Amino acid sequence: NNNNNNNNNSNTYRKRNRNCSQTEPPTTSTSTWTVTRRSRTTALQLLKMALVKGMVVAPLTTTFFLSLYVVLTTNPTFVFSANYNYDNSGNNNDKTMIREFKILSSKAITEELKALEATYPSFVTLSTSQQDFDLPTAGTSRDCSFDNSGSGSDSGSDSGSGCYNYYLTIEDKTVHPEGSASYASLPEVFLSGAVHGNERVGPTAVVELAKLLLEAAHCESLPRSIPNSKSNSKSNEQPFDVNTNEGAEWLYQAEQATNCRQSLSNRGITPPQRRWLARLVSTRRIILIPTANALGYDRDERTEAGIDPNRDFPFDVLQSKDCMQTIAARTINEIYRMHLFQISLTFHAGTEVVSYEWGAPTYLDWDSPDDVAQVEIGDGYARFAGGFEGTKEYVSGTMNDLVYPVRGGMEDWAYAGSWDTDRVIQCQPNPKLHGPYAPEKTTYNNSTLRAFNMLIETSHSKVPPSHLGSTDGLLNYVPNYRSNGHIARNIRLALMAVDIVEPYVSIQSLNGVEVSDDVVPMMVMERGEVSCQENKLMSVPSGSTEAKVVWSVGGGFTVDFTTLYYTHWDNVPLTTDCSGRIMDGELGFDPLTVPAMSGVTRWSKEARSDNDSGSFEAKIDIRNFNAGDKIAIFAMAKLDQGWTEQPTGDDVKPSIPPMSHVVNARTNVNWRHSSAGKVIQGRQEWYSIPLTILISDGSNGNNNDGKTVELSNRFIIPDMVIDAAHLNEPGESFSYLRPSVLIALSVAVTFATYKVVNRWMFRRKYTKPSYLDDDNDDAFANEFTFEEDIQLRELS
Repeated sequence: NNNNNNNNNSNTYRKRNRNCSQTEPPTTSTSTWTVTRRSRTTALQLLKMALVKGMVVAPLTTTFFLSLYVVLTTNPTFVFSANYNYDNSGNNNDKTMIREFKILSSKAITEELKALEATYPSFVTLSTSQQDFDLPTAGTSRDCSFDNSGSGSDSGSDSGSGCYNYYLTIEDKTVHPEGSASYASLPEVFLSGAVHGNERVGPTAVVELAKLLLEAAHCESLPRSIPNSKSNSKSNEQPFDVNTNEGAEWLYQAEQATNCRQSLSNRGITPPQRRWLARLVSTRRIILIPTANALGYDRDERTEAGIDPNRDFPFDVLQSKDCMQTIAARTINEIYRMHLFQISLTFHAGTEVVSYEWGAPTYLDWDSPDDVAQVEIGDGYARFAGGFEGTKEYVSGTMNDLVYPVRGGMEDWAYAGSWDTDRVIQCQPNPKLHGPYAPEKTTYNNSTLRAFNMLIETSHSKVPPSHLGSTDGLLNYVPNYRSNGHIARNIRLALMAVDIVEPYVSIQSLNGVEVSDDVVPMMVMERGEVSCQENKLMSVPSGSTEAKVVWSVGGGFTVDFTTLYYTHWDNVPLTTDCSGRIMDGELGFDPLTVPAMSGVTRWSKEARSDNDSGSFEAKIDIRNFNAGDKIAIFAMAKLDQGWTEQPTGDDVKPSIPPMSHVVNARTNVNWRHSSAGKVIQGRQEWYSIPLTILISDGSNGNNNDGKTVELSNRFIIPDMVIDAAHLNEPGESFSYLRPSVLIALSVAVTFATYKVVNRWMFRRKYTKPSYLDDDNDDAFANEFTFEEDIQLRELS
């Protein structure tokens, strides 16, 4: 019922169909509209009305009603395909996807987190410190009233009242299942949006970061169905039948992938950027706590019930009663005890700086043992965040120099709490505030607290009224980009933090033909025919003598050494890790190689541009390989070895080597730390996922027409236009039999109905029964049925 139709017609329709309900398609990631039984009943009523009232005259109209009738009565689970979009807006036009960032309220943040958990269950775990660590809530029944649904309460408040401290974990649960070796060794990043509740940029930036990462990872994971026999097919042929379950599922996922890729592209996210975002999700564990001070954020107050959470950590404090008084500090403490973070950010406001250790009064005017790395990283954050209209790039330096020294600060605690034990004290807060807190929870092992936890002062204003930025070209590395802003640039900064937590190497192209996949989320990389030898598979013509390989290096700043190793796949031991996590000296074969190179990544201040820095190329000699051979190519790199150097002069205190995980994990092969089921093992060599080169044997005339061809493209036919008629739910096979039968049946019934109705109308026009009273036109209709009337007319 369209309210824009003629009012008389619309009112008449509503009177005759009071039970008709229109069901709107839900704006969810599945974007399907299932026809309900009520909808089927309405369709049958419409058909009956059309037949009885004499409206079925035109064959096309009859065909439509009868087809709908047959489909709805024979297939109660029939599903209409709709447009697939993953921003839940219902639009995938270019400009409608652009959003201006706005500061999110406490309620909106909670709703966004819950929506992410529901939309991306393969990547997201949402929890609270009340649920996981049995902490009480802060506040009363008047605080966070939108979310008083859980257990736990502040002492003296109503049961279930107060604010829950939500935190989100992003990781690839399929590739790194809990209990696996890769699960334990994932590099971990911690992002805190608001320790001070009235500083509002950080929480929104953290939530928007999560949305972007998850959308890209989900999109890049599609299609997950990889049809078989790819290596035996030509690049312009479809190697499977769309009428099979495998083909139907591939078509279904391929359209989803096409739509979400287009959506990202419309917002300026290029394919390389999309693959980069997906890599971050699939190769890291990211813990986000948008509002650690949930009570302060809900009240728009700096403190948590009068206590400053960023003076509440057990580092350089003077009395044991002056730490772990707030639920915010206890929540962060519990999360750190469960992980081994290498990189961390904590967002604040009041000025515009990127700051690092030291920030404690004890170390006023001193540099930290990790100062060389901290300076380079801090400068890199400032460059990538950029500036915008009226706002310059961040200034970077120590907290003592650029902000002010504090006791009990989160930043120094997270960096040095495990090794500068003279500055750490066991906390014994007043139990009247939130109950007792066990002193042993502020006694730390040698591994937990060694993170680079940098303080980001996002803006001079606690709540900037304008220039927050938008989703348009969010990752463009252009100074003063017009869509940049306070939120936009801190999303970029946080993405860089997630990137540099661990180095990585990726093979990009062969002979100028780009490899479509890098790290694919939800695709397990194990040694085997599919994952190792077909994940990145390229074919070159037989008789080729050389091949040009391009690879990139990321996750750091300076590339001290990089090269290619290659050999026949038969020479690669079965123990070789195909996910790229090969440790030093574990390659397992004596490879062919190319001359070593060095350079910088995109993050270095010496980078020429965001696009080409960190890229290397070399030609490999393949003349000694035969047709049909498969060649395994690994790219390897060493990064940031200069971080082990000490700053010049005598300004370092304590005067010891670098103590952080992030420095030692890439420079010290003897560095090994484990805690809470997590492991950090130092190494210097970082390997790519292998590229496989198949030397075409020319069988069946297939010699690639003298060209290099990618055989591992999950889309199989990049230029294929997917016909919506082929789309079904995953698991359904598509068949032309039922549609053909329905059409034939509809045509036959339509023809018969047309003949009967036409004959009846003809007889009614030219004959009138003598027994029908002229003053009572409905007498016949009340006394006889339609079929009886026809029979009587035929007898007469």
